[in-house]
Amino acid sequence: MRIAFFLSKFPVLSETFILNQITGMIDRGHDVDIYATCRSGFDKYHPEIESYKLLSKTRYFFDIPEGFLGRWLKVIVLIIQRGVWRRPVLVFRTITSFGDDWKDFNLGFMYAILAIADRDPYDIIHCQFGTLGPMALTLKRLRVADGEIVTSFRGLDITKATKNNPSMYKELFRDGALFLAVSKSIRAKLLAAGCPSEKIIILHSGIDLTRFGYAERSKGTHEPVKVLSIGRFVEKKGLEYAIEAVANVHKTGRNIHYAIIGDGELGDQLNIKIADCHIQERVDLLGWQDHKSVTRTLSESHILIAPSITADDGDQEGIPNVLKEAMATGIPVISTFHGGVPELVEDGATGYLVPERDVEALSRCLIKLYDYPEKWAEMGKKGREKVEAEFDAEKINDDLEQLYMQLLISKTS
Repeated sequence: MRIAFFLSKFPVLSETFILNQITGMIDRGHDVDIYATCRSGFDKYHPEIESYKLLSKTRYFFDIPEGFLGRWLKVIVLIIQRGVWRRPVLVFRTITSFGDDWKDFNLGFMYAILAIADRDPYDIIHCQFGTLGPMALTLKRLRVADGEIVTSFRGLDITKATKNNPSMYKELFRDGALFLAVSKSIRAKLLAAGCPSEKIIILHSGIDLTRFGYAERSKGTHEPVKVLSIGRFVEKKGLEYAIEAVANVHKTGRNIHYAIIGDGELGDQLNIKIADCHIQERVDLLGWQDHKSVTRTLSESHILIAPSITADDGDQEGIPNVLKEAMATGIPVISTFHGGVPELVEDGATGYLVPERDVEALSRCLIKLYDYPEKWAEMGKKGREKVEAEFDAEKINDDLEQLYMQLLISKTS
Protein backbone atom coordinates (compact mmCIF):
# COMPACT_ATOMS: atom_id res chain seq x y z
CA MET A 1 0.00 0.00 0.00
CA ARG A 2 0.93 3.62 -0.52
CA ILE A 3 0.23 5.52 2.69
CA ALA A 4 0.44 9.25 3.37
CA PHE A 5 0.60 10.33 7.01
CA PHE A 6 -0.59 13.88 7.72
CA LEU A 7 0.97 15.31 10.91
CA SER A 8 0.88 18.66 12.70
CA LYS A 9 4.61 18.98 13.42
CA PHE A 10 7.48 16.68 12.66
CA PRO A 11 9.66 15.40 14.19
CA VAL A 12 8.32 15.71 17.74
CA LEU A 13 9.76 13.98 20.80
CA SER A 14 6.42 13.67 22.56
CA GLU A 15 4.54 11.84 19.77
CA THR A 16 6.09 8.38 19.94
CA PHE A 17 2.63 6.87 19.37
CA ILE A 18 2.58 8.38 15.86
CA LEU A 19 6.17 7.43 15.17
CA ASN A 20 5.31 3.83 16.12
CA GLN A 21 2.56 3.73 13.48
CA ILE A 22 4.78 5.20 10.78
CA THR A 23 7.68 2.83 11.37
CA GLY A 24 5.24 -0.04 11.89
CA MET A 25 3.82 0.41 8.39
CA ILE A 26 7.33 0.69 6.90
CA ASP A 27 8.31 -2.54 8.71
CA ARG A 28 5.30 -4.21 7.11
CA GLY A 29 6.55 -3.30 3.64
CA HIS A 30 4.33 -0.36 2.81
CA ASP A 31 5.39 2.76 0.90
CA VAL A 32 5.11 5.66 3.34
CA ASP A 33 5.32 9.44 2.89
CA ILE A 34 4.98 12.02 5.64
CA TYR A 35 3.39 15.46 5.33
CA ALA A 36 3.53 17.89 8.24
CA THR A 37 2.10 21.36 8.57
CA CYS A 38 5.42 22.69 9.84
CA ARG A 39 8.80 21.77 11.30
CA SER A 40 8.94 21.15 15.04
CA GLY A 41 11.79 23.58 15.71
CA PHE A 42 13.53 21.07 17.98
CA ASP A 43 17.03 19.79 17.30
CA LYS A 44 16.44 16.61 19.33
CA TYR A 45 14.46 13.67 18.02
CA HIS A 46 14.14 9.93 18.34
CA PRO A 47 16.82 7.74 16.69
CA GLU A 48 14.19 6.13 14.43
CA ILE A 49 14.02 9.41 12.52
CA GLU A 50 17.52 8.70 11.22
CA SER A 51 17.46 4.90 11.11
CA TYR A 52 14.30 4.93 8.95
CA LYS A 53 15.46 8.04 7.02
CA LEU A 54 12.12 9.67 7.78
CA LEU A 55 13.19 13.24 7.07
CA SER A 56 13.86 12.24 3.45
CA LYS A 57 10.25 10.99 3.30
CA THR A 58 8.86 14.25 4.72
CA ARG A 59 7.43 17.35 3.07
CA TYR A 60 5.98 20.39 4.81
CA PHE A 61 2.68 21.91 3.78
CA PHE A 62 3.43 25.39 5.03
CA ASP A 63 7.18 25.71 4.65
CA ILE A 64 6.80 29.35 3.63
CA PRO A 65 9.71 31.82 3.42
CA GLU A 66 9.60 35.34 4.82
CA GLY A 67 8.65 38.25 2.58
CA PHE A 68 6.05 38.64 -0.16
CA LEU A 69 8.52 38.38 -3.04
CA GLY A 70 10.30 35.36 -1.55
CA ARG A 71 7.02 33.54 -1.11
CA TRP A 72 5.97 34.03 -4.73
CA LEU A 73 9.40 33.13 -6.07
CA LYS A 74 9.35 29.87 -4.14
CA VAL A 75 5.86 29.08 -5.46
CA ILE A 76 7.12 29.55 -9.02
CA VAL A 77 10.18 27.39 -8.36
CA LEU A 78 8.04 24.61 -6.85
CA ILE A 79 5.61 24.74 -9.78
CA ILE A 80 8.53 24.20 -12.15
CA GLN A 81 10.42 21.65 -10.02
CA ARG A 82 7.38 19.49 -9.38
CA GLY A 83 5.94 19.68 -12.87
CA VAL A 84 2.67 21.27 -11.80
CA TRP A 85 2.93 23.61 -14.80
CA ARG A 86 2.12 20.56 -16.92
CA ARG A 87 -1.26 20.33 -15.19
CA PRO A 88 -3.14 23.52 -16.14
CA VAL A 89 -6.46 21.94 -15.18
CA LEU A 90 -5.18 21.49 -11.63
CA VAL A 91 -4.04 25.13 -11.47
CA PHE A 92 -7.42 26.27 -12.80
CA ARG A 93 -9.33 24.11 -10.30
CA THR A 94 -7.18 25.43 -7.46
CA ILE A 95 -7.76 29.08 -8.33
CA THR A 96 -11.49 28.72 -9.01
CA SER A 97 -12.00 26.77 -5.78
CA PHE A 98 -11.63 30.02 -3.87
CA GLY A 99 -14.82 31.34 -5.41
CA ASP A 100 -15.52 34.75 -6.86
CA ASP A 101 -14.13 36.69 -3.93
CA TRP A 102 -10.36 36.89 -4.55
CA LYS A 103 -9.67 38.20 -1.07
CA ASP A 104 -10.17 34.58 0.04
CA PHE A 105 -7.24 33.46 -2.12
CA ASN A 106 -4.66 32.03 0.24
CA LEU A 107 -1.08 31.85 -0.98
CA GLY A 108 -0.27 29.62 1.98
CA PHE A 109 -2.65 26.96 0.72
CA MET A 110 -0.78 26.94 -2.59
CA TYR A 111 2.20 25.60 -0.64
CA ALA A 112 0.03 22.77 0.71
CA ILE A 113 -1.04 21.92 -2.83
CA LEU A 114 2.50 22.00 -4.17
CA ALA A 115 3.72 19.72 -1.36
CA ILE A 116 1.68 16.81 -2.68
CA ALA A 117 0.55 17.65 -6.24
CA ASP A 118 3.36 15.75 -8.01
CA ARG A 119 2.93 12.55 -6.00
CA ASP A 120 1.24 9.41 -7.30
CA PRO A 121 -2.15 8.57 -5.74
CA TYR A 122 -2.17 7.04 -2.27
CA ASP A 123 -4.27 4.15 -1.08
CA ILE A 124 -4.61 5.68 2.38
CA ILE A 125 -4.31 9.24 3.65
CA HIS A 126 -4.07 8.95 7.44
CA CYS A 127 -4.58 12.22 9.32
CA GLN A 128 -3.05 11.75 12.75
CA PHE A 129 -5.21 14.44 14.33
CA GLY A 130 -8.78 15.43 13.54
CA THR A 131 -7.81 19.02 12.74
CA LEU A 132 -5.87 17.77 9.70
CA GLY A 133 -8.87 15.99 8.22
CA PRO A 134 -10.56 19.01 6.60
CA MET A 135 -7.36 19.89 4.73
CA ALA A 136 -7.01 16.32 3.46
CA LEU A 137 -10.61 16.45 2.29
CA THR A 138 -10.03 19.73 0.44
CA LEU A 139 -6.91 18.35 -1.29
CA LYS A 140 -8.86 15.29 -2.35
CA ARG A 141 -11.75 17.34 -3.69
CA LEU A 142 -9.31 19.41 -5.73
CA ARG A 143 -7.95 16.08 -7.05
CA VAL A 144 -4.51 17.12 -5.86
CA ALA A 145 -4.32 14.04 -3.64
CA ASP A 146 -6.14 10.74 -3.73
CA GLY A 147 -6.70 8.02 -1.16
CA GLU A 148 -9.16 6.84 1.46
CA ILE A 149 -9.12 9.39 4.29
CA VAL A 150 -8.58 7.87 7.75
CA THR A 151 -8.62 10.31 10.67
CA SER A 152 -7.39 9.66 14.21
CA PHE A 153 -8.92 11.62 17.07
CA ARG A 154 -6.74 11.80 20.17
CA GLY A 155 -8.11 14.44 22.53
CA LEU A 156 -8.04 18.20 22.03
CA ASP A 157 -8.94 17.77 18.35
CA ILE A 158 -12.48 16.87 19.44
CA THR A 159 -12.69 18.13 23.04
CA LYS A 160 -11.28 21.61 22.37
CA ALA A 161 -11.27 22.24 18.61
CA THR A 162 -15.06 22.02 18.27
CA LYS A 163 -15.81 24.28 21.23
CA ASN A 164 -16.15 27.44 19.11
CA ASN A 165 -17.06 25.66 15.87
CA PRO A 166 -19.24 22.62 16.60
CA SER A 167 -19.80 21.86 12.89
CA MET A 168 -16.15 22.02 11.79
CA TYR A 169 -16.07 18.29 11.03
CA LYS A 170 -19.50 18.03 9.38
CA GLU A 171 -18.17 17.45 5.85
CA LEU A 172 -15.30 15.27 7.06
CA PHE A 173 -17.72 13.04 8.97
CA ARG A 174 -19.81 12.72 5.81
CA ASP A 175 -17.03 12.06 3.30
CA GLY A 176 -14.19 10.60 5.39
CA ALA A 177 -13.78 6.83 5.21
CA LEU A 178 -12.88 5.92 8.79
CA PHE A 179 -12.40 7.57 12.18
CA LEU A 180 -10.11 6.08 14.80
CA ALA A 181 -10.84 7.03 18.41
CA VAL A 182 -8.05 6.35 20.90
CA SER A 183 -10.53 5.67 23.71
CA LYS A 184 -14.20 5.04 24.45
CA SER A 185 -14.49 8.56 25.82
CA ILE A 186 -13.25 10.03 22.52
CA ARG A 187 -15.66 7.78 20.62
CA ALA A 188 -18.54 9.18 22.70
CA LYS A 189 -17.48 12.73 21.86
CA LEU A 190 -17.28 11.88 18.15
CA LEU A 191 -20.80 10.49 18.28
CA ALA A 192 -22.02 13.61 20.08
CA ALA A 193 -20.40 15.76 17.36
CA GLY A 194 -22.31 13.92 14.63
CA CYS A 195 -19.88 11.28 13.39
CA PRO A 196 -21.69 8.18 12.05
CA SER A 197 -21.22 5.30 14.50
CA GLU A 198 -20.48 2.80 11.72
CA LYS A 199 -17.41 4.80 10.71
CA ILE A 200 -15.84 4.85 14.19
CA ILE A 201 -13.36 2.25 15.41
CA ILE A 202 -11.60 2.37 18.79
CA LEU A 203 -7.89 1.91 18.18
CA HIS A 204 -5.65 2.60 21.14
CA SER A 205 -2.27 4.26 20.72
CA GLY A 206 0.33 1.59 21.41
CA ILE A 207 3.81 1.54 22.86
CA ASP A 208 6.85 -0.50 21.87
CA LEU A 209 7.06 -2.94 24.76
CA THR A 210 10.58 -4.01 23.82
CA ARG A 211 11.77 -0.57 24.91
CA PHE A 212 10.36 -0.77 28.43
CA GLY A 213 11.87 -3.44 30.64
CA TYR A 214 9.76 -4.74 33.52
CA ALA A 215 11.07 -4.85 37.09
CA GLU A 216 9.36 -5.14 40.47
CA ARG A 217 9.71 -1.97 42.54
CA SER A 218 11.18 -1.85 46.02
CA LYS A 219 13.19 0.65 48.05
CA GLY A 220 15.99 0.71 50.56
CA THR A 221 15.33 1.37 54.25
CA HIS A 222 16.52 4.98 54.21
CA GLU A 223 15.81 5.69 50.55
CA PRO A 224 13.14 8.33 49.75
CA VAL A 225 10.06 7.26 47.84
CA LYS A 226 10.70 8.58 44.35
CA VAL A 227 7.66 9.98 42.59
CA LEU A 228 7.79 10.86 38.88
CA SER A 229 5.69 12.81 36.37
CA ILE A 230 6.35 13.07 32.65
CA GLY A 231 4.60 15.51 30.34
CA ARG A 232 4.38 18.92 28.77
CA PHE A 233 3.89 21.82 31.13
CA VAL A 234 0.35 22.58 30.00
CA GLU A 235 -2.86 22.93 31.97
CA LYS A 236 -4.42 19.55 31.17
CA LYS A 237 -1.47 17.68 32.74
CA GLY A 238 -2.52 18.99 36.18
CA LEU A 239 1.04 19.09 37.50
CA GLU A 240 0.34 21.87 40.00
CA TYR A 241 -1.98 19.50 41.90
CA ALA A 242 0.73 16.83 42.06
CA ILE A 243 3.15 19.42 43.48
CA GLU A 244 0.65 20.34 46.21
CA ALA A 245 0.07 16.66 47.01
CA VAL A 246 3.81 15.99 47.31
CA ALA A 247 4.07 19.01 49.61
CA ASN A 248 1.27 17.59 51.79
CA VAL A 249 3.06 14.25 52.09
CA HIS A 250 6.35 15.99 52.90
CA LYS A 251 4.63 17.90 55.72
CA THR A 252 3.79 14.59 57.41
CA GLY A 253 7.50 13.86 57.78
CA ARG A 254 7.59 11.17 55.10
CA ASN A 255 10.77 11.02 53.01
CA ILE A 256 9.53 11.77 49.49
CA HIS A 257 11.22 13.11 46.36
CA TYR A 258 9.45 14.32 43.20
CA ALA A 259 10.94 14.56 39.69
CA ILE A 260 9.23 16.01 36.63
CA ILE A 261 10.39 15.34 33.07
CA GLY A 262 9.19 17.89 30.53
CA ASP A 263 8.91 21.58 29.82
CA GLY A 264 6.45 24.03 28.36
CA GLU A 265 4.55 27.26 28.70
CA LEU A 266 3.67 26.81 32.38
CA GLY A 267 7.24 26.26 33.55
CA ASP A 268 7.46 29.55 35.44
CA GLN A 269 4.13 28.93 37.18
CA LEU A 270 5.24 25.48 38.31
CA ASN A 271 8.47 26.91 39.72
CA ILE A 272 6.43 29.47 41.67
CA LYS A 273 4.13 26.72 42.97
CA ILE A 274 7.13 24.67 44.14
CA ALA A 275 8.54 27.72 45.94
CA ASP A 276 5.18 28.57 47.51
CA CYS A 277 4.95 25.00 48.84
CA HIS A 278 8.53 25.26 50.23
CA ILE A 279 9.65 22.00 48.64
CA GLN A 280 12.42 23.24 46.33
CA GLU A 281 14.80 20.68 47.84
CA ARG A 282 12.28 17.89 47.23
CA VAL A 283 11.49 18.57 43.57
CA ASP A 284 13.68 18.32 40.46
CA LEU A 285 12.55 19.73 37.12
CA LEU A 286 14.56 17.64 34.67
CA GLY A 287 13.50 19.21 31.36
CA TRP A 288 12.98 17.12 28.26
CA GLN A 289 14.93 13.86 28.10
CA ASP A 290 15.62 11.42 25.30
CA HIS A 291 14.14 7.93 25.45
CA LYS A 292 17.21 6.39 27.07
CA SER A 293 17.16 8.95 29.88
CA VAL A 294 13.39 8.63 30.36
CA THR A 295 13.56 4.85 30.71
CA ARG A 296 16.47 5.15 33.15
CA THR A 297 14.53 7.63 35.28
CA LEU A 298 11.45 5.37 35.14
CA SER A 299 13.53 2.41 36.30
CA GLU A 300 14.80 4.42 39.28
CA SER A 301 11.33 5.65 40.33
CA HIS A 302 8.77 4.03 42.62
CA ILE A 303 5.48 5.77 41.73
CA LEU A 304 4.24 7.67 38.67
CA ILE A 305 1.63 10.38 39.09
CA ALA A 306 -0.35 11.76 36.12
CA PRO A 307 -3.07 14.05 37.55
CA SER A 308 -4.76 14.92 34.24
CA ILE A 309 -7.55 17.51 34.24
CA THR A 310 -9.95 19.07 31.76
CA ALA A 311 -8.45 22.47 30.91
CA ASP A 312 -10.54 25.63 31.00
CA ASP A 313 -10.60 25.69 27.19
CA GLY A 314 -11.96 22.13 27.05
CA ASP A 315 -8.65 20.43 26.24
CA GLN A 316 -8.58 16.83 27.45
CA GLU A 317 -6.38 13.75 27.23
CA GLY A 318 -7.26 10.55 25.42
CA ILE A 319 -5.18 7.98 27.30
CA PRO A 320 -1.80 9.45 28.25
CA ASN A 321 1.05 7.42 26.79
CA VAL A 322 3.18 8.03 29.86
CA LEU A 323 0.78 5.90 31.92
CA LYS A 324 1.20 2.99 29.50
CA GLU A 325 4.97 3.32 29.52
CA ALA A 326 5.15 3.50 33.31
CA MET A 327 2.85 0.52 33.77
CA ALA A 328 4.92 -1.44 31.25
CA THR A 329 7.96 -1.00 33.49
CA GLY A 330 6.12 -2.18 36.60
CA ILE A 331 5.47 1.15 38.34
CA PRO A 332 2.19 1.62 40.26
CA VAL A 333 0.46 4.77 39.03
CA ILE A 334 -1.81 7.47 40.36
CA SER A 335 -4.06 9.33 37.94
CA THR A 336 -7.56 10.79 37.65
CA PHE A 337 -11.01 9.85 36.43
CA HIS A 338 -10.31 11.73 33.21
CA GLY A 339 -10.89 10.99 29.52
CA GLY A 340 -9.89 7.43 28.67
CA VAL A 341 -7.64 6.93 31.72
CA PRO A 342 -10.10 4.51 33.45
CA GLU A 343 -9.88 2.30 30.35
CA LEU A 344 -6.22 1.75 31.20
CA VAL A 345 -5.86 2.15 34.96
CA GLU A 346 -8.04 -0.07 37.15
CA ASP A 347 -8.54 1.76 40.43
CA GLY A 348 -7.08 -0.26 43.29
CA ALA A 349 -5.57 -2.92 41.02
CA THR A 350 -2.94 -1.33 38.76
CA GLY A 351 -2.91 1.98 40.59
CA TYR A 352 -5.27 4.58 42.01
CA LEU A 353 -7.69 7.02 40.39
CA VAL A 354 -9.01 10.18 42.01
CA PRO A 355 -11.33 13.02 40.90
CA GLU A 356 -9.74 15.80 38.88
CA ARG A 357 -8.12 18.64 40.88
CA ASP A 358 -8.60 16.76 44.17
CA VAL A 359 -5.32 17.45 45.98
CA GLU A 360 -6.45 15.75 49.19
CA ALA A 361 -7.31 12.55 47.32
CA LEU A 362 -3.96 12.63 45.52
CA SER A 363 -2.22 13.10 48.87
CA ARG A 364 -4.08 10.13 50.41
CA CYS A 365 -3.11 7.87 47.50
CA LEU A 366 0.54 8.90 47.72
CA ILE A 367 0.52 8.18 51.44
CA LYS A 368 -1.17 4.82 50.85
CA LEU A 369 1.51 3.75 48.38
CA TYR A 370 4.24 5.24 50.58
CA ASP A 371 3.10 3.32 53.65
CA TYR A 372 2.46 0.01 51.88
CA PRO A 373 5.34 -0.61 49.45
CA GLU A 374 4.44 -4.30 49.45
CA LYS A 375 1.57 -3.32 47.11
CA TRP A 376 3.98 -2.05 44.45
CA ALA A 377 4.98 -5.43 42.98
CA GLU A 378 1.41 -6.72 42.63
CA MET A 379 0.14 -3.47 41.09
CA GLY A 380 3.15 -3.31 38.76
CA LYS A 381 2.63 -6.89 37.56
CA LYS A 382 -1.04 -6.30 36.79
CA GLY A 383 -0.17 -3.05 35.04
CA ARG A 384 2.33 -4.77 32.76
CA GLU A 385 -0.22 -7.47 31.93
CA LYS A 386 -2.83 -4.83 31.04
CA VAL A 387 -0.47 -3.01 28.68
CA GLU A 388 0.72 -6.24 27.06
CA ALA A 389 -2.88 -7.31 26.42
CA GLU A 390 -4.31 -4.06 25.03
CA PHE A 391 -1.59 -1.50 24.23
CA ASP A 392 1.20 -3.40 22.46
CA ALA A 393 2.19 -1.32 19.41
CA GLU A 394 2.93 -4.42 17.32
CA LYS A 395 -0.56 -5.83 17.84
CA ILE A 396 -2.15 -2.43 17.27
CA ASN A 397 -0.18 -1.89 14.06
CA ASP A 398 -1.39 -5.28 12.83
CA ASP A 399 -4.95 -4.13 13.53
CA LEU A 400 -4.32 -0.80 11.77
CA GLU A 401 -2.95 -2.55 8.69
CA GLN A 402 -6.05 -4.76 8.58
CA LEU A 403 -8.33 -1.72 8.82
CA TYR A 404 -6.51 -0.13 5.88
CA MET A 405 -6.88 -3.31 3.82
CA GLN A 406 -10.58 -3.64 4.65
CA LEU A 407 -11.15 -0.10 3.40
CA LEU A 408 -9.47 -0.89 0.10
CA ILE A 409 -11.41 -4.14 -0.28
CA SER A 410 -14.73 -2.41 0.40
CA LYS A 411 -13.79 0.31 -2.10
CA THR A 412 -13.28 -2.20 -4.92
CA SER A 413 -16.18 -4.49 -4.08
